[in-house]
Amino acid sequence: MSRPLVAIIAAAAVLGGCGQQGAGADGSRGVRESELFKLAHMNGCIECHTVSATTVGPSWQAIADRYKDAPRDEARALLIESVNKGSKGKWVTWKAADGMPPLERRVSAEHIVQLVDYILSLAPSK
Repeated sequence: MSRPLVAIIAAAAVLGGCGQQGAGADGSRGVRESELFKLAHMNGCIECHTVSATTVGPSWQAIADRYKDAPRDEARALLIESVNKGSKGKWVTWKAADGMPPLERRVSAEHIVQLVDYILSLAPSK
């Protein structure tokens, strides 16, 4: 199977069901989600996470659901901190013994913020 075809199949698997939520500010779901997929792929996020299924780590939907009732700024700060510094023991479904590794030296602060904002956008509106 060609490398581009594998990438397309992987993108479809990661973003499956994603088109219903998380629209960009202009309402363009597909473009925004494809940009976020590129960020997630480029930064290695999809090695452990997908939008809707638990693989190694929790799905982004599960993360959004967990923090849906928390004040947005607090949830955002907590998730940014978890990605930057890593975390362990927050998810019983996490399949890696060491939990979330710290990514602050590997992933730019801007990308972390964009991905965290996207994850939080997956929560149902209050």
